[in-house]
Amino acid sequence: MGKLLNLHQRPHLIYWGAWGLAGTYNFCRDVVGSDAYVLFIFNAAHFMVWGLLGYLIMPMARRFPLGLKWQAWLFHLLFGAMMTQIDITLGHVIYMWIRGTLGHKSFLDIAIGAYKNCFHLGLLTYWGFVGVIQASDAQKLAKARAVQIAEHQTLMVRAELKNLKSQLQPHFLFNTLHSISAVMHYDLATADRMLNRLSELLRLSLKEKGGELVSLRQEIAFSQAYLEIEKIRFEHRLEVNWAIPEALYETEIPPFILQPIIENAIKYGVAPHAAGGKITIRAYSENAQLLLEIENQSSESVGQKEGFGIGLNNIRERLEIFYGLAQGFELMRRGLETVARIQVPLRLSAS
Repeated sequence: MGKLLNLHQRPHLIYWGAWGLAGTYNFCRDVVGSDAYVLFIFNAAHFMVWGLLGYLIMPMARRFPLGLKWQAWLFHLLFGAMMTQIDITLGHVIYMWIRGTLGHKSFLDIAIGAYKNCFHLGLLTYWGFVGVIQASDAQKLAKARAVQIAEHQTLMVRAELKNLKSQLQPHFLFNTLHSISAVMHYDLATADRMLNRLSELLRLSLKEKGGELVSLRQEIAFSQAYLEIEKIRFEHRLEVNWAIPEALYETEIPPFILQPIIENAIKYGVAPHAAGGKITIRAYSENAQLLLEIENQSSESVGQKEGFGIGLNNIRERLEIFYGLAQGFELMRRGLETVARIQVPLRLSAS
């Protein structure tokens, strides 16, 4: 636990400063009507001894902390009485020696006189010292536990994020393989091109080594690789527009955020319609917030139930883990248009 009041790099200075303040208080309390010089020597002698004894008291106070066990209270009653008697006796000896009044007095006589004059105040000093030690240690222990709890919560969040990510990666992989399988039956050359694009997609996926946040630039590159596969599949039926300012490319977002929404837009806004559809991916900043929108336009509106699946529910959970209440994710339907909007705090990527 370190020394008492172990602040910064000067624990001993603070320790002796605290005893100096205690002695100053005792001096000021009795200075009116007393000889200031005599009173100063008396308090300096006693509180210097207390400071030295404190190095013995501290480990005992920590070894036998006051609590519900009667043994600890009994120990401190006896040990405190002994430490108090040692302090007041040695304090009187030093005080009398400095003043030249020690003479031939016996140590026992000095101890009895000190007991009659100062024992009750000395015992209060001991209990106050023990209380300060244990209060300081309790505060340090509370901070240490808070750090441990925070670290544990961080590990839990990371584990949950890893679990969500492990769910999402196979999800888009299986869907993409399903698309390639569907094309393979009537156009082997196109399926081969899609497999080549899939290898690039997997390379980008594996390149992301599990960081909690990525730059928007990385997320765009991954989504573009995915869209290249879908463009081969849908050809002229799929139109994609990007509207993302270069200034926002280095902002931070959780990985695999755009691709599931784009996949959802293609699944419900493009694939079911013979004429296909158009998807627009845009980003802009507003009031220190980053807003990402994926809009799809088709010949029919999308049913409410169809808009939520593994990918989108996964996004909701990850956004809540990352940002808590400082985020938003909603699906808005306006006639033939469906817009998925994500709102997160605007932060620049560390890279």
